Amino acid sequence: MTGPTPVRAILAAALALLISLTAPALAQSSDPTPDSTADFAPDPVVAAFLAARADGYAWVEENEVPTLNAKGAAVVRVLERAERQGLRPADFTLPAADSPESLDQAVSRTLLRYLTDLQAGRVAPKKVDPELFVFPRDVDGLALLDAVHAAPETAKAMADLAPGNPIYRRLRRLLLDYRALARSGGWHPVPEGPTLKPGMTDPRVSEVRRRLSSTADLTPASGATDLYDPALESAVRQFQRRHGLDADGAIGAKTVAAMNVPVRDRVRQIVLNMERFRWMPDEFGDDHVFVNMAGFELDYVVGGVTRLAMRVIVGRPYRETPVFSDTIRYLEFNPTWSVPAKIAAQDLLPKIKKDPSYLTAGGYELYAGYQDGAPQVDPASVDWAAIPKGRFPYRLRQAPGEKNALGQVKFMFPNQFDVYLHDTPARELFAKSVRNFSSGCIRLQKPITLAEVMLAADGQDPTQVRKILDGKKTARVNLKTPVPVHLTYLTAWIGEGGTVEFRDDIYGRDSLLANALGLI
Repeated sequence: MTGPTPVRAILAAALALLISLTAPALAQSSDPTPDSTADFAPDPVVAAFLAARADGYAWVEENEVPTLNAKGAAVVRVLERAERQGLRPADFTLPAADSPESLDQAVSRTLLRYLTDLQAGRVAPKKVDPELFVFPRDVDGLALLDAVHAAPETAKAMADLAPGNPIYRRLRRLLLDYRALARSGGWHPVPEGPTLKPGMTDPRVSEVRRRLSSTADLTPASGATDLYDPALESAVRQFQRRHGLDADGAIGAKTVAAMNVPVRDRVRQIVLNMERFRWMPDEFGDDHVFVNMAGFELDYVVGGVTRLAMRVIVGRPYRETPVFSDTIRYLEFNPTWSVPAKIAAQDLLPKIKKDPSYLTAGGYELYAGYQDGAPQVDPASVDWAAIPKGRFPYRLRQAPGEKNALGQVKFMFPNQFDVYLHDTPARELFAKSVRNFSSGCIRLQKPITLAEVMLAADGQDPTQVRKILDGKKTARVNLKTPVPVHLTYLTAWIGEGGTVEFRDDIYGRDSLLANALGLI
């Protein structure tokens, strides 16, 4: 190996000067993810990285012809297989280089782009959807480049820098499997037709068998008959559960539609959810509450183990529950409900106009305004017909009781959206497979059990829950150790038992993200 050329020495000096002038830019911005490849400008980081190696190149051989060294070649091989991480290889194509210096810069710049996309995502969440209040991790680009260059195994070092969340890792393996399935031709569609039920004989049954065998819901050894037998029924129910459908075993229009989603669409769905995990922390906390809106599910994890799982109800399509993380600080039992003005005007006013006794029957108190000390108003004294649509010049408060919209308990993590977890008197809605009926808050299937388990995990007496509820008075219980809560939106994931799960895009957020990523 020869020493640095004069050009190399001059470049090193220039890079050092550039660093001194741009040092403040080396700190990662609060919005590290670019809107597009054109917005990505990592030059100060690359300059710092290369200047630290003024006595030699990082990724190329020391000769006049631009040639990759072993580390550089390993980097390029990983970049060419970027699709394995749900990224686009086209984003990481090296530009033409006419000198070792320019090639070294090109590899460094492209590698930094790859590592930034891998760790923090290709797009900034808030620029995809205004209902996403998540903030990707800060990326120390210089540290990432140094780590890859110093590692004895370049490819392994790059792989290790991918998000460490177990669900992301499982999605990555699933992506490889589904891409292989797509290359083999995918699955054959099931013909549409009348609903198929257990015990029926129909030519379409064999097509259902073929379809379910392709995703291992049904073993090939189960046969290829036209009889809808118990083994097939079990497989159909499993498929329905995995796709958030009513697991009734009846192969109707919704089940056939889910079976006929092309494998390429499932691949895209996996890629979209891998991007979402790049916006999340690798660890959610040893103790935490995890809500998946698209799955209508909540998991309460204690010590890294799921202690309680339940169904939830989330916001309507026009009152979407936002995506964000916060911390549960206290529980409030026998809560009152201060009705938001928007809900009072849009939801309750039409009911009041239809039935003037609605407020009294529901335990609501009416006040002349929102200011402190506003006098209470008798609902019967109001000319409700004269109040225009969309306006509600009063404040409503619902007293504790069996009709209270918040039920018997709410779990509070004060936030700008006024969103929290709470009980509900509308228990019948939990029987539905699609549960987006709320005004934005998360309604819980097992709120009392969650309160008892959470207080026990917090070192408090769980028996106090029943005593407080029996007392009928509003009471607040602070948590000694606040519990992180994560409100997420996932339409593809793999459960702890290895079950592959897909859900419908209830809020259209998959479409927004796919458009931002250029996948539509």
